[in-house]
Amino acid sequence: MAVQNPHDHFFRNSFSRPEIIKSFIQEYLPADISTQLDLESLEAEEASFIDPELAEYQSDLLYQVTMHDGEPVSIYLLFEHKSYSDDQVAFQLLRYMVKIWEREMRERKTKSQILPLVIYNGEKAWRVPTDLHSFLKPSAKFETFTPQFNYLLKDFSHLSDEQIRGDIWLRVCLGIMRSIFSPQLRESLPELIGLAFELREQKTGLEFIRVILYYLTRATDRVKIEEVQQVMAKQGAAGKNIMKTMYEEILEEGIEKGIEKGIEKGLEQGEFKRAMEIARRLLQEHSVVTVSEWTGLSIEVVQELKEGIDKAK
Repeated sequence: MAVQNPHDHFFRNSFSRPEIIKSFIQEYLPADISTQLDLESLEAEEASFIDPELAEYQSDLLYQVTMHDGEPVSIYLLFEHKSYSDDQVAFQLLRYMVKIWEREMRERKTKSQILPLVIYNGEKAWRVPTDLHSFLKPSAKFETFTPQFNYLLKDFSHLSDEQIRGDIWLRVCLGIMRSIFSPQLRESLPELIGLAFELREQKTGLEFIRVILYYLTRATDRVKIEEVQQVMAKQGAAGKNIMKTMYEEILEEGIEKGIEKGIEKGLEQGEFKRAMEIARRLLQEHSVVTVSEWTGLSIEVVQELKEGIDKAK
């Protein structure tokens, strides 16, 4: 499932990493469960159980893991990124759990034990009860006949630094998730990026730093890319190189979008290719992009590309 929302994209990228998910299980699942899980058997399931009409708003991850006694357990994670509490989450989880069991029934597999888990990092603290009956509100006479379960909620929206536990991968991830809605994000930026750079020597560490930077520049308007660039410059050559790569990738995205729109409008693709070279030169020289720089290009080309290029700068 392609995830377009930047919050969901960051979550899926982060919690698809073995270092992060294993540390999360050890630190934040109930001890009587986490100590019984064989984390070496942990595997991500490829299937997504999000309904297409909800895909823009939610992101699900499903892991299969074996207990030390050999019993398989499915750990189901639903990331809720809204800035308000959603009282329908328990019902959504029930639907996903049923879909998992239906798939196993079709495949004649043993029905898994499922741990429904909600990870939340909204702007306000979570206020919704964590059981299905609170949503369905059955009368006393019908409680026995109404499905009921509790889900495990982890609200990272207002944790202090001392309350964020785990190895460096998980602490970086949760620190970013906690801060993304914070009014103090700009002031926290040097500390967050400094913490992220502790991953620099780790395998795929630099790639994850880029993921973090994209999240910080695309998921909020509390910081500008220029402010991120200033903080990254203090990380030396590595920080500058990462920002240069980011600029180029954002530029390419803007140009590709412009080309697509241009072709739709019947404009010549050759113009866009020439514009791409001019844009890349301007970007590398850190010049201001003005209409006069695009002399010789049609106004349609300029208009379609300028927005993406200005964003890159």
